Amino acid sequence: MSEPTISEENAPQCAVCSSKIVDLPTNRVIATENNGEVEYKHFCDAGCESSYHT
Repeated sequence: MSEPTISEENAPQCAVCSSKIVDLPTNRVIATENNGEVEYKHFCDAGCESSYHT
């Protein structure tokens, strides 16, 4: 098994289920602008991203 590219300690959390996202090939990121600042929402998979939008 290979080493993860990011440690669990530093990994982002899914915006829906709060799971740590470490080397998940299904993860998704949405970037939005809010008052001149870029905000990132991380999702562990398409299901969580879909839940966020509904």
